[in-house]
Amino acid sequence: MNPVELLMRQRNTKEFREADRFDVVFVRKAAPEKSPAGGYRPSSEPPTELECQPVRIVHNTRRYKNGLVNAESGDIPNTDYLLLGSHTLDVEVNDTFKWRGDNYKITGIHPFREESTLCSIEFDGPDNRHG
Repeated sequence: MNPVELLMRQRNTKEFREADRFDVVFVRKAAPEKSPAGGYRPSSEPPTELECQPVRIVHNTRRYKNGLVNAESGDIPNTDYLLLGSHTLDVEVNDTFKWRGDNYKITGIHPFREESTLCSIEFDGPDNRHG
């Protein structure tokens, strides 16, 4: 890509992100540890909180929908969101973050973008542990 075009795309992405900016703190868990028996267990290291980074959360659908699926046990959130950040965004698959009081998880990162970082996110629900 032409360097001038790349610079312009990065500027456009920044202005789009800043129009509805959200500051996010990603939480990254350490890699699982191998047990003496040969299996894997969660790491004993505490999760790492990364520095606050500006992003924008956008709908992945062109048409508005209510975002709920009616199931036997009640309404289940079904939201299709993408996370858009700068090309220098420090994020990895399986990082988690909070948005509007709910937990989300990074499930994928678009590999072919140079002007920005585009991630698919999954709704993990509200905190279910108290105390």
